[in-house]
Amino acid sequence: MRKDLYEDMYRTESHHFWHRAKREYVSKMIEAYASEGRKDLLDVGCGTGQNMEELAKMGMVFGVDSSDEALAFCKKRGLSNLKKGLAEKIPHEGGKFDVVTILDVLEHVNDISAVGEMGRVLKKGGIAVITVPAFPWLWSRWDEVLGHKRRYTKKTLLSLFHGAGWEVKKITYTHSFLVIPTLMIRTIKSKQSREYTSDFQLMNPFINKILHILSHLEQMVVTRYDMPFGTSLLCVVQKK
Repeated sequence: MRKDLYEDMYRTESHHFWHRAKREYVSKMIEAYASEGRKDLLDVGCGTGQNMEELAKMGMVFGVDSSDEALAFCKKRGLSNLKKGLAEKIPHEGGKFDVVTILDVLEHVNDISAVGEMGRVLKKGGIAVITVPAFPWLWSRWDEVLGHKRRYTKKTLLSLFHGAGWEVKKITYTHSFLVIPTLMIRTIKSKQSREYTSDFQLMNPFINKILHILSHLEQMVVTRYDMPFGTSLLCVVQKK
């Protein structure tokens, strides 16, 4: 990912509706599918650390990221239990964690290797919560700026985890209300010749509030049903 975007993430992820919604979705999935009580949790690709702060409410949280810039921002938040490492080679011993989160990471890496590492570090019966960008036809310059290798469909993500022997507990598209606006905005921005600016800078406070409300409404649906489309995919899998 372009280095200047880490600072952008650090400044926006506490209040931007998209980051807030992701944390809310992940918390709901952990509450629904993980074992009760305090947990050992690992955030793979922890970025600038806001997700770790949320996960810390549930137990002891650890973070791994391959970027020195990202880890520096985590430390700026006062976070500890941080290690530099790759999703394909997680620097922790096997069978250590009850929950692994890997949020918007698989699209950057060798996903088969990363899935294998997730299984290695999880305890038996542990769960992993995954988010990835959805639909190859939504590919834009923003994906290139972020360093994405691919976008996923429900079918390709299911194939990845079924092929590795995981039990899929939940899989759904999210941010269904963003599909048309995202397609329009990124198409326009991708045609501009100047450097592609962060999509998170497009938000004014009023629109941000409205979209967060829409996200809450969608979450009420997703707790019971699976969405048939959206800009992201949310998946919960369990180690057999």
